Amino acid sequence: MQEKKLTAIDSSLSFFIGFLLTQISALLVMFIGYFICVIANIELDMLQPFFNTAFGYLLLVIAMDLVMFLIFWFYNKRTDEKFVSKPSVKKIFIYILLAFLSFFMLYPIVNCFDSWLVSIGVSLNTIPYELNTANYFISLLSLVIFPAISEELLFRGIIFKGLKRYGKIFSITISSLMFTIFHLSISQTIYPLLFGLMLGVIMYYEDNILYCITAHMTNNFLSLTLSYFNVSLGYNHWSYILIAFILLIVFVTIVLYFTIRKAKSSEKIKLNSKELTYLIGSLIIMLIIWLVNNFLS
Repeated sequence: MQEKKLTAIDSSLSFFIGFLLTQISALLVMFIGYFICVIANIELDMLQPFFNTAFGYLLLVIAMDLVMFLIFWFYNKRTDEKFVSKPSVKKIFIYILLAFLSFFMLYPIVNCFDSWLVSIGVSLNTIPYELNTANYFISLLSLVIFPAISEELLFRGIIFKGLKRYGKIFSITISSLMFTIFHLSISQTIYPLLFGLMLGVIMYYEDNILYCITAHMTNNFLSLTLSYFNVSLGYNHWSYILIAFILLIVFVTIVLYFTIRKAKSSEKIKLNSKELTYLIGSLIIMLIIWLVNNFLS
């Protein structure tokens, strides 16, 4: 019996449908909140502020992440490919350390990019509520644990796996690009793109999504904790900017080395016209949505 594998069509559909359904799920949660307010005779003006609290934001995240998990479950049933194997404790620590190093290597260049965006009047994405001790642990769920699991299941799971058979460079690059566009924010462009490349490299060589989840969760934890302690590594002196670009070059060089080095023996085929149409179509549609969200909304 021929092994059932995911294709670029599966990647394209899960990319676009995943975005569409996550937005619908968030709207559905808000509609339920609206319905509860009407039934309980609660002022509707209290609804939006509620979703800007730690608990309200958690409900939105759960709804959106659940959609990504269901998409993974749906496609996982249709393939014989494996996403998870028994992890090595040694490798888990290695990828935690790697996530630490990559975070602090990329933070300076991200800070420079954010500073430039602010200088031209672009608002940065921020947590919709004030972080404090009371809501820090809720935020661990909504900003660290749940997103790391659901996003990796979708992007390094279904999307990457569906593209992997077309080549290493292609699958790592396109899955990272999709990961970046999915965030729908110009301020979340540099980091998701570069970090997504690293996660793609990990998935290609390890073929175990648990390591990607580990690295992603570590990254989110660092970001949240620095925000909680109000720690800023930002500095705009020319020497800081120079160091930022040097670190960026080092990071990109390392990732490129593992991306373009001779691939291990594996199946590699060409995209057919139908697969290419689906892939280009989903990217164009999502790019248009990204542009509208950032420049016309």
